[in-house]
Amino acid sequence: MQIFVKKNQQKEEITEKTGKLLKSFYNSFFSDIFNEMNIDRYRPIRDATGMVINKFTANDHPLANAGKLVLFIQAYLAMNQFHLTKEQQQMLQELADLTKHVNLNYVYISPLDSMDQFLPEREKNGLKLL
Repeated sequence: MQIFVKKNQQKEEITEKTGKLLKSFYNSFFSDIFNEMNIDRYRPIRDATGMVINKFTANDHPLANAGKLVLFIQAYLAMNQFHLTKEQQQMLQELADLTKHVNLNYVYISPLDSMDQFLPEREKNGLKLL
């Protein structure tokens, strides 16, 4: 019983730390002049991060979605030959480390480079949220 409680506490700590790090990563797009000047290029990354933060708020598989976000950002950067600031690279690496043991098999419903994978279910089915 104690092992289960301890593992649950560890998962909650990782989830909390990941949520805080995601918010810092999201806010970094507003605090750096380079990102503000090039926001159109980086908007999909920022918007996808915001969608995952909403999934944290709704407790909709937060760690799985954070792990999926890391893969999305890495793919988006590589495919478009974009770069992050050093601070953002460090945060992305820390997110990758926090989510590297999360099983992602059941959360993939879109191509890796598509933001659709972060939309709420109702929006995916053609219904817009009010």
